[in-house]
Amino acid sequence: MAAQAALSEHDRFLIARTEEAVHDGKQLFDWFRRNDLAGTLKLYPIDLKRQFRLPNKAEGVLDFLEINGKRTSVMGVLQTVEFGQYRGDNLAARLKQFVLAEFLSRAHWIYPDGHPGGFTIQQSLYKTLSGEYGKFLGPDTQGCVDLSLLGAQYDWVLLTAEIHDFVMHFGPLTVRPREAACVSPAPGFMEIIDNPAPGWVVEILVGYPFVEFAPIPNYFGFGPGKFKVAIKTYSFQLSESGDVRARMYFAAAPRCKKVFDIAPWIPDPVYGGADLLSKLSLGLWSSQGFHDRLDSFMLAQHSRVHQALMDGVEKVWREWLTGGDV
Repeated sequence: MAAQAALSEHDRFLIARTEEAVHDGKQLFDWFRRNDLAGTLKLYPIDLKRQFRLPNKAEGVLDFLEINGKRTSVMGVLQTVEFGQYRGDNLAARLKQFVLAEFLSRAHWIYPDGHPGGFTIQQSLYKTLSGEYGKFLGPDTQGCVDLSLLGAQYDWVLLTAEIHDFVMHFGPLTVRPREAACVSPAPGFMEIIDNPAPGWVVEILVGYPFVEFAPIPNYFGFGPGKFKVAIKTYSFQLSESGDVRARMYFAAAPRCKKVFDIAPWIPDPVYGGADLLSKLSLGLWSSQGFHDRLDSFMLAQHSRVHQALMDGVEKVWREWLTGGDV
């Protein structure tokens, strides 16, 4: 157990936000998971508009669901990434160990151009199964606890993930704004399934809801700290032939309402402008199609970040599996 320390007012604010995120995010995850397994997600293709190292597919979702008894819009994406084939003894047990104990803490690297990639993870707060809150101190803040402790020792842990692959291209200009998210792995966002489908040995799914707090303040209207309810999960599947496939869910509810969040009293110039144009046209032009296209653009940006993550994680997994240095 991590060391005990007094909780600050800000800590208690984050605890309250985390409890909300876990409660509401579980409903969103269950909706996405249930519809994925049933094959009833209303999917459409998303073009990432760039080449990546690993074979991949991204499919978007624009739909509605109920959270806490209230109907809300939702936008999301399902990504599938083929890691390739691996050899070795006890692959299922080793994949499970990697995903639970190594994945989040090791998911970072340096690219040949010197820029960081992946996520850098730090943990700050936790809730035990007995309902006690505490905070990690000193070296315990680095990385993430073994996720197998969720449901055994912890009810949730609060992480800050600095996102290094958030890269935006404007013609010849490349911008790498700093971005970080508060997320909270919890037992309700984990599943380990033996023989999930014919030809597949095991599926290990881990994930988290996003907490409504931005560790790095920003002017974006949609993204970490600006989601009302949002979840991210990572599922790693092993086939009988030794192939590993990663599948990722992302969902946010409601859908994006602002592109920029400059100040509470300043309307969003993008969606606000589109709505104004629709009103001025007396209904001859609807802003909904524009809204759908822009939301799909945001889903593509999210998918590019996480496809870059999987491109790097596959290398980390392969090196870890063979006992080499990452």
